[in-house]
Amino acid sequence: MLIGACINSKPPLAPTAVAEPAPPLARPPLPTTVPGVLALVMPIAPGDSANTNFGIAPFGYHGADHAADGHTGWDIEYRIGGIVRAAAAGTIASVVPDSLNAGRFTVAIEHVVGTHFYRTTYTNLASVDAGIVAQAGVIAGQSLGPAGTLTFFRTEAPRGPVSYAMTHFQLDDFEYYRDVNNPNAVSPEAFLTPFAKTSFDALWAPAAYLPELIEPWVTNPRDLRFPASRTWTRAGGDGPAGIRFTRRTATGTDIEYELLAESGTVIEAGTASVNSTARPYPFIDLVSPTAGHIGIYDIVSNEMRLSLTAPGSQRPLDLSGASVYRTNSSQ
Repeated sequence: MLIGACINSKPPLAPTAVAEPAPPLARPPLPTTVPGVLALVMPIAPGDSANTNFGIAPFGYHGADHAADGHTGWDIEYRIGGIVRAAAAGTIASVVPDSLNAGRFTVAIEHVVGTHFYRTTYTNLASVDAGIVAQAGVIAGQSLGPAGTLTFFRTEAPRGPVSYAMTHFQLDDFEYYRDVNNPNAVSPEAFLTPFAKTSFDALWAPAAYLPELIEPWVTNPRDLRFPASRTWTRAGGDGPAGIRFTRRTATGTDIEYELLAESGTVIEAGTASVNSTARPYPFIDLVSPTAGHIGIYDIVSNEMRLSLTAPGSQRPLDLSGASVYRTNSSQ
């Protein structure tokens, strides 16, 4: 996602540069070298997607409910009434009450490729289709049932309750094990078919979720240690040469920021407040004892656009004047 230029009365800290296209990201390696690779389609049809709350929340990120071991799958947002679909052919292992949402269901499907065993899990189904029962066979793309609806309260205008549908989609690879909660959970990213990857990319581009300033990847490391920081380096625009964000704890939502000069020297520091549910772009407020900025941003994996202005000014409406920043996975 992208970060924007600081707009104030001072001259830019460096000449405007035109950002070249972001370097392509390599697909992460499979978790094991054991033969027998499962091919996944997306568990959502393109017409069933939505982006009211987050769009897609990726694998591995750390939030209040995933502080110890990182997110074990993808949370996928659906339009209300959208259908959750099997991501691969297999045999239904179980249909049980959902552990988090009363009146909802969780479906688990077993998949065997040669001697390699996998399981996909789909939570928060409002109901299950006829025939979706233990030991029944399913094909890739088959309807399992509609995603359950949830509600959150939007704090920015228009304020009020907002409803959306979602499912948690998880892939377990039983040749892979870590001594943590959900020890077999792996990112679905490397298993997507080419068509599914194209569909996923269309959903991923507008996604927005709170930890993405520091954990922006489709596949984030579950073993990230806190305090955790990420530095974004300017690739185009008139903003500071770099921006570093830090979260002190995995459970907290407080974010610290530092604006960096070309030399890496900190030129401003304070706290960053983010509203990731604001649309069409998340809001960001940078507050320090000596300065401040309000703005909007967009992040897509290793690239961020940010558009900032001074407090008291109107928050930018779009990213037409945004600065471009990039980060890398080696941090």
